[in-house]
This record gives sequence, structure tokens and C-alpha cells, in this order.
Amino acid sequence: MKPGFLIKDPRSRARLRLSGASTTQERLAFLNDASTRIGSTLDLEQTCREVLDVAVPRFADTGGIMVQERLITEGEFPVRPTDGTALVRRVATAVAAENPWDWDTAFPVGEVVVYPPHLPQGQAMATAKTVLVPRLPQSVGDDHTKAFGREIIAKLLPGCSFLVAPLLARGNVLGFFVLLRQAVSEPFQEADVALVEELAARTAICIDNARLYSRERRTALMLQSSLLPRCLKTPPWLEVAYRYLPASDLAGVGGDWFDVISLSGDRTALVVGDVMGHGVRAAATMGQLRTATQTLASLDLDPPELLFRLNRVAQQLDSDQIATCVYARYDRAAGTLQIASAGHLPPVLVQPAGVAGRLPVLPGPPLGIGAEPYEMYETALPAGAMLALYTDGLVEGREWNIDEGLDKLCALLTGPPLGIDRICDMIVRAQCPNSERDDIALLLAKAV
Repeated sequence: MKPGFLIKDPRSRARLRLSGASTTQERLAFLNDASTRIGSTLDLEQTCREVLDVAVPRFADTGGIMVQERLITEGEFPVRPTDGTALVRRVATAVAAENPWDWDTAFPVGEVVVYPPHLPQGQAMATAKTVLVPRLPQSVGDDHTKAFGREIIAKLLPGCSFLVAPLLARGNVLGFFVLLRQAVSEPFQEADVALVEELAARTAICIDNARLYSRERRTALMLQSSLLPRCLKTPPWLEVAYRYLPASDLAGVGGDWFDVISLSGDRTALVVGDVMGHGVRAAATMGQLRTATQTLASLDLDPPELLFRLNRVAQQLDSDQIATCVYARYDRAAGTLQIASAGHLPPVLVQPAGVAGRLPVLPGPPLGIGAEPYEMYETALPAGAMLALYTDGLVEGREWNIDEGLDKLCALLTGPPLGIDRICDMIVRAQCPNSERDDIALLLAKAV
């Protein structure tokens, strides 16, 4: 079943159908029901399905929603040609008829087309006004067949009552909302126009909100991606693998980051951080903190001193945003690992024998809060041992709390040695089974 193609029971028309004799109270009840059911999410396609689920068969036998293609692909208002010949995509259709698959063949979901200006749909887009045709003549069906090359359209449309309303938002035509009643049903009347226009107006607002949401999420993801390392430069004495997964929605798109920084004297810094905001602002703060960390690392500071100075930088950047960060410095010659934490989750160390456990790093205050010093934890990192740094999106979920997530992570890391990239993939698959998640950053570093 196509997700945008709704098949409704045609037998329910007699019981649910609003007719020309419907009272004002019945029509207001219809609009109230539509208001509660439309726009439950900020997903454009879901919104269109919700609209048609309300309208068919309660108001029409079939219906469809077309949205301008550029608005879907780019999130921008397209330039509307004066003749209405705009590229539009059929986002959803609904059918309450005995032959639903004929309608799907005639008007397939996902089709991207241009409606000629002489067709009612093109007229509605060009004039930004509703078009009502009480009964479609055969000539209109033939014109549709000629325009789209499907003979079945000429058999379905003639005799239907036809109502098409433009979807208007911010003075722009987003697309159109089309409803049809078959020849066996009562035709649309002038009294129906106001009702459809109200429904179209509410639909357009929801579609525009979905457009803005999608555009902001794309912007945040693009900014995030541009500020994260594209290719980490790793020293020959460390094997490094990493994974970064953006959040599943805008509310979760934040400022997770990771880095591997070469230091003097065969030493390497390993960094993972998480800005506690969301959207473009958090991504921008993340980029600033990552740059500041790289600059401070070049001064060859101990991890506690580096985080202390980074905390001061964070307070100067934005007093309303805070972040967590863990900074580890690996000394190849000494075989040691020095770590300091600014409110971050504990690193996990996997011993050469394959046993994983949390490191007892005492977390100091998050970046952007207070002026307390940070403490340093030191441990050995022998050949074959591996350090895991991560953000909370990896270990926190709806099904478990952070402690349970940490236990699961340690269990996954415990066992016979595997390739480090394979370990990354295994952890991400196991810890993130569904699409509803926060940002995730995972950095693994194995001494060789």
C-alpha cells in the first residue's frame, strides 16, 4: 500500500456525508474535527494525508493535494508563473469509490506534473481563487487525458462534480486541494466553497509550518556537517574510528562534536563534546568551541587547565548555552592517558584482554558554568587497549536510562577483538534501534 494513497469505505458516505442541506452547526463541527486532526506533526506528507482522511468520504468521494515541487525539495516559495503552469507533486490522494485502483492509476501519488492553464487546476493556481464545476463535461476529461497520456482519466472525470481550492500562505500559492464527487453523488454547491476554502487555508498553514521546520532542520544539519571534521588526521600509533548521526528531528539537532588533535612529543588529544541546545544556534556554538579547543590544545596544556580555559571561552561566547566535554591526552612514549571531564559522561576503556569498564573520571562543571578547577584522571593505555568517548544520544533512550545504556555499551565492547570500524557499526546498530533519537557522536581510539 502506498503511504500517500488512502482507500476509504464508500458505504460510509450515506452516513457521514455533508450535503447542501447541512446545518451551520454540522459544518462547524466538521471544521472543528479537521482542526484537531490536521497538523499533528510537522511532516508535510503526513499533514496532507490527515486532511484527506478528514475530507473523504465526509465531504467528497475522492480528493488529492498537490504541492509545488520546489517547496518540497528546497523549502522555498517558488516563483508562480502568471499562467499557473507550475511544477507540482501529488503528495496524497484519498478514494471512497468502488474502483479505487482506477483512481490510483489515473492520479498516482508522487507524480510531478505541470497542469496546463486551461484546466481547472491551472486556473486555480493562476488566479489564486477556488474553481467550482458542478459537473465536468467530457471535454475536460479528454483534456486531462491529452495532457497526461492516460486514457482512464477520460472515463473517470466526466459527470463528476469538481472543486479545486488553491493552498495560500504568506501571499503565495503552495499548490492546490482538489475534491470530486462522482456522478452518483450530489454535486458541490456554492455553499460548499467557503467550507473548502477554510479547510484549504488551515491546510496551507500546516504545510507552511512543515516547510519552515524542514528548512531549519536542513540548515542546522548543513551547518553541523560543515563544522565537524571531514577526515581526522590520526597518528600511526593510534587506530581511530568514529560515527556521527544527526538527530531524527529538529528538536534534537544539537551541537555534538568530536576531534583528534596532534600534539607535540608523540602525543594526541581525543575530544568529544555536546552543546546542550538545539538547532542552528547550538551548531554554531559547537563550531566555536571546537575551534577554541584546537587552539588551546596547541598551547600544550594539561587536560584540566585546557577545560578551565575552554570554560571561560564558553562563558564569553553565549551565557545562555552550556556544553559538556571530555578531553583525553594520550602519551605514546609513556603509554599513559590523561583525562579531564566538564560534566561529560564517563569514558569507557577496553583492556587488551577484551574487558570493558567505565573510567572513574570525576566530572567538573559543564562548560559555561562557574569557575571551579577540573581534576585529572590518569591511567595506562597499553598496546591493544581501546578508549571509547561518546555523547549521551548513544546511551540514553526511551527504553532505558543512562546507567542501563552505559551497561549495555560496556557489554557490547567486551569480547574478542574485532575491527575498530566493525565495532563502531555494531554499537550504533545496537544502541539506536529506532529513528527517534538525539544526536550521536562516537569516537574509538585503539593503541597499536
